[in-house]
Amino acid sequence: MLRSRQSARFARAPADTSGTPPENAYASAEDERKAAEQAALRILGGAAQSEAALCRRLQRRGFSEEASRSAAASAVRAGYVDDGALAASIVERRRGKRGAIRIAAELRARGLEDDVAHAAMSGVSADEQRDSALREARRRLRAGLPDDRAERRRALGRVAGALSRLGFSGDVVAYALRTAGADPGDDAA
Repeated sequence: MLRSRQSARFARAPADTSGTPPENAYASAEDERKAAEQAALRILGGAAQSEAALCRRLQRRGFSEEASRSAAASAVRAGYVDDGALAASIVERRRGKRGAIRIAAELRARGLEDDVAHAAMSGVSADEQRDSALREARRRLRAGLPDDRAERRRALGRVAGALSRLGFSGDVVAYALRTAGADPGDDAA
């Protein structure tokens, strides 16, 4: 049930779940390609996209694979889509708070090719990863470690899990826990 007339005005029509656009939706393949290019520009107005992600989004909107690829390629030629710049931007924004594993997973999820992702990730050094993990471990251990051995292990385990979920590798997590004040025999990494 809709609550008011205004919410009725903005309600969306039910989505077509068949997965295929209606027959003869466009008079010609050229018309579909032009419509896909216009839709691509609207999508890119919201946020930067990789070429593969843009193509996927156009297909989800009901454009054919051919029209989607053509529109995405057109956006690349026009300079609206630059996979390398997008990858570099993501890495730059995430590198201080996320581990290399999580950043690489985000790049893959956005449809960036392995060589583009690898080139962007090459600027992230192991020392930088260790420093980021150490900062995060210290932040999480701000209150200090408990004196009780069992409580200490639980606290370190929680921090180790958090660092792992942030995408830091096991050796980086172990380094951060040791350096943040944990006894080497106590770290849960």
